[in-house]
Amino acid sequence: MTIGIGVIVFLVSIGYGLQQLVISRVARLEEMRQFDVSPQIEGKVTIDDKTLSDMKDIVSIESAMPLISVVGRVNYNNAVSDMVAYGVTSEYLKQSAIQPVRGAIFESDVISFDRSVAPNRTEGSVDAGSIMAFNEKIRDADFSIGASAWVRVREAPQLNSKLIGYTKGIGQGGEYWGDSYDSTDGAGTAGTAEDGTELGKWMKADVLLWEEKLCDTATQGDCEGGKHMVLRDEQGEQTRSVGYFAEIGMDVSVSGDMQTTVREGYADAMHLNSDWVTLNSESDVDVSHGTVAVELATEARRQAVVNRSALKILGVEERDAVGKSFSVSFIVVGELLSSPEQKIESVPAEYVIVGVTPDEGSPSFYVPFIDLRSLGIMNYSQIKAVARDQTSLPDARKNVEAMGYVTRSVADTVAQINSLFATVRTALVVLGMMALAISALGMFNTLTVSLLERTREVGLMKAMGMKSFEVRELFLTESLIMGIFGGIFGLLSGYLLGKIVGFTLSLLSMFSGLGYIEVSFIPFTFACAIMILSFFVGFVTGIYPAKRSTRISALDALRYE
Repeated sequence: MTIGIGVIVFLVSIGYGLQQLVISRVARLEEMRQFDVSPQIEGKVTIDDKTLSDMKDIVSIESAMPLISVVGRVNYNNAVSDMVAYGVTSEYLKQSAIQPVRGAIFESDVISFDRSVAPNRTEGSVDAGSIMAFNEKIRDADFSIGASAWVRVREAPQLNSKLIGYTKGIGQGGEYWGDSYDSTDGAGTAGTAEDGTELGKWMKADVLLWEEKLCDTATQGDCEGGKHMVLRDEQGEQTRSVGYFAEIGMDVSVSGDMQTTVREGYADAMHLNSDWVTLNSESDVDVSHGTVAVELATEARRQAVVNRSALKILGVEERDAVGKSFSVSFIVVGELLSSPEQKIESVPAEYVIVGVTPDEGSPSFYVPFIDLRSLGIMNYSQIKAVARDQTSLPDARKNVEAMGYVTRSVADTVAQINSLFATVRTALVVLGMMALAISALGMFNTLTVSLLERTREVGLMKAMGMKSFEVRELFLTESLIMGIFGGIFGLLSGYLLGKIVGFTLSLLSMFSGLGYIEVSFIPFTFACAIMILSFFVGFVTGIYPAKRSTRISALDALRYE
């Protein structure tokens, strides 16, 4: 019994130990309640602010953290390299257990702008909290619409006002308060009316007008960019009219002093009543296929946590990396913007390395989420959601998948590992049961032979008055004692043998620089199952000898030689 039980315990403990070892390398305990959310391939549902808000409202979800993935064009010592740049919050890094081996992670959990104050203020701007009036003039200003951009011109500074045409180019006019709209620099929500309504800055100017219309060969002379036709009056002259347009996709400055800050509207395309900017190239080809240069907002932290692979690409020693700076421009494609055909590249900015991670995979680095958000990014690449506990994880994933998204979790990998090792343990148990069966057969033979050798003893006990059931109980008790103690000693021997094997492998592992490893583990429930099995085997093997002992005649037994 000791040998049979010991073999089972040893083999199964190795199976449990290897399972725990693999799982500990794959996932942390905290990750077992986390899952990643991403849009479906070729799907129409995107991940945006509303998605993030909806997920946080799900009862089974404790928190949700967005991630933006873009291409970072890094310039260091005049050597240019492209690598992956991730825009994340500090909480995202902490939940992902990204621990720098040098320096530290940046501290920034901001995911949206404080739009109560417009950044980069110039003369004519107003302080937060000031009360403005709709259609009130702010100042005289110059404007310069991007060379490849079109803006909508309306009769009034309202998003639902009549559209009178499109315009482009540069000019002079006045800056007025009107309907609010989304913009990265806060111009769309820079003011507040007396009733608390947010107001945005609009330009009012006398401009030439075009209409949005597909061109044909007959009107090719009046066509620009394949989409815009010159709007003409009754005399055949190009129409000029005074109108209002939101400060999107243009430079605006105090009259006579043109600035270089680009206001790139990014949330307008999400709403049907927004003033969208259609981009075209100088050669009249749709610029949505080209690249728009955008500056980082003043809120950008300009800090980076890089991995070892990135340092190798840059040629920077790890011990000297923290505090070094590099120039980077971020390239954002349409999937993250309001238009799938749009492309943005940020103006190169200096980033300081604040931490180095041990990752030696693909070269990449992390920057504060707000830095990439300031480029006009509306959609997220991914969201990391955290369920309230492991039992809530399936329910949380089910709710998110019902919204049209795809979820992935390390729990899926762990489930596959558990399934694999369950099969392995089954095979090991079968091998162990073969050894146990042999042991049980030996125990049965031992009890049977013992009964034959003690026939006279049985007869004497019966002659002295012992009842048949008492003789049966005697042999059953002996069988149970053999089974239980065989189980105890087998459990101890299997445990010790597993520890010896683990210690031997750990010595080899430590010599290889991998540290101590544990390959043997016995769960409490398995130990209890072994004791129950030992009791059962002892009882079954003792039934026949005990029953046979009751059929022995006292007279025949005394004559037995």
